[in-house]
Amino acid sequence: MKVVNPLHWLNEDGSFPEEPKLRNRLIRVAQYIEYGGTLRVGESRETLLPCRCRPGGRACTGFMIVLKQKDDAIQSFCMVCTEDDFLIYEWEQTPWARGPSVPVHVDVLAKAAGISRKPSREPKATDLKVMLARSLTVLGCPLSADDVRDLISTSDHPTSVLQAVMATISGPLPTKGAIERFLPVLMDVWNQTPRSEQEGRSPADTYAGGPSASRDLGRNRPCPCGSGRKFKRCCISKSQAN
Repeated sequence: MKVVNPLHWLNEDGSFPEEPKLRNRLIRVAQYIEYGGTLRVGESRETLLPCRCRPGGRACTGFMIVLKQKDDAIQSFCMVCTEDDFLIYEWEQTPWARGPSVPVHVDVLAKAAGISRKPSREPKATDLKVMLARSLTVLGCPLSADDVRDLISTSDHPTSVLQAVMATISGPLPTKGAIERFLPVLMDVWNQTPRSEQEGRSPADTYAGGPSASRDLGRNRPCPCGSGRKFKRCCISKSQAN
């Protein structure tokens, strides 16, 4: 077991060292402190840090446990191979002693670092193809966004598209949350897709309200199939049953 004082490894200004091996060790110690600093004496917590031991030449499958000892030291060990990693003292004065850092808005973080924040990577409300592809992945659907757009352009109702999408899923049935995430995107794409029966215009161009009306569609909203029932009592249940 390695007995460590993480303050000895930090630079004078409190920053991480540049030497790769020492830096990696300190990062691991910092994560142990985040997991174990708020524990009471005798309490333990499983971390998401994999054990680095290789008993018999094979990688251990265990995750590390942190334990607060009587002298307030944080011990890290593996419950599978029972090997120890670090015994950490003087962790109380480190930046990680109170657990994960307090959330900070990204603009504040960028300003504090003296950098200009890069353009947001979040898709815009108008970037429906990206949102459609994401929601299909969450569903577990093998179809691409273009495939679903083609379905939309030839279908007479959104429910037909929903049923066709669900029919392609061969794995576990999607959760209601995944379907509820998909439906508003489907409705937005439906409203934005030009249709031959409307002389090349989209439903958003034809009807008042446009695509924004579908964004608030959730499980308690009326089902788009027109049944008059709530979505959670209609097409979600039908889709999962199929």
